[in-house]
Amino acid sequence: MKIKIEWGFVGQGPLLGSDTNKVVAGQVFDDANDEYAHTLIGKGLAVELDANGKPRVPKPKETKPAAPKEDKAAADKAADEAK
Repeated sequence: MKIKIEWGFVGQGPLLGSDTNKVVAGQVFDDANDEYAHTLIGKGLAVELDANGKPRVPKPKETKPAAPKEDKAAADKAADEAK
């Protein structure tokens, strides 16, 4: 997995393909361990790069809007709890 480090840290550099455990912001790793890379991405320390070297843009989550009666029910419940 190809990733770019956003924040420097001291970690498991060999899993990224680095010679040292100190990782500097801006470094790009082409063959990072997938599990470790996903951990870093989840913590906000790295971003995944596509084949062109640009950060991948995640798709926005598709959610349905709440029905009007659901909004009213939630508001009524909150009002009852406040009393």
